[in-house]
Amino acid sequence: MAPEPEDDFLNEKNPRPLDEDDIALLKTYGLGPYSNSIKKVEKEIKEMAKKINDLCGIKESDTGLAPPSQWDLVSDKQMMQEEQPLQVARCTKIISPNTDDAKYVINVKQIAKFVVGLGDKVSPTDIEEGMRVG
Repeated sequence: MAPEPEDDFLNEKNPRPLDEDDIALLKTYGLGPYSNSIKKVEKEIKEMAKKINDLCGIKESDTGLAPPSQWDLVSDKQMMQEEQPLQVARCTKIISPNTDDAKYVINVKQIAKFVVGLGDKVSPTDIEEGMRVG
């Protein structure tokens, strides 16, 4: 039984190089009907976003602070006078959950563990174990 021509093609040691038609076929193989128009619009969006960022002068910051033009110093100062600063802690355990007298064990880093109740502005469904709280 003679080997099929397809087997010879697969076992060929030096396959013939791809011509331009083969390359064009491979490039369009996985593309959908709207791929080219989508790529064009995505490129336009990136160019427009870059242009907007250049006009605004927005730069990414490592600190996470907004640019000074967006600061609201008056309301920040008012908030600091009205509310006391909070310590950040982690809620490690909820004692008697789903009751009116639920207590929460919090751990303030390098200070201590405390058993506390809920504040006036917080509902019991907002707090979970492992959550950072203030």
